[in-house]
Amino acid sequence: MKEPEDEAFDELSRRQGDWGLQGSRKHQILHYVENNARNEVIEEVAKELDQFAGAFGRDTVQSVAAFVRNMKK
Repeated sequence: MKEPEDEAFDELSRRQGDWGLQGSRKHQILHYVENNARNEVIEEVAKELDQFAGAFGRDTVQSVAAFVRNMKK
């Protein structure tokens, strides 16, 4: 038989969704790795933009590179 505390916890978990995946350490680590890989790609793109001047002015290129860097999570 469940204690009232157990029933309250079960009710709370039903209201908040699947804790098994969202609250797990594995999920947190996977989320960190995905964001880290994304941030590395964004930084690589920003570095390439910094080197590119082309037909645009240097200020424009730096502004676009700053915009891209702000896309990091």
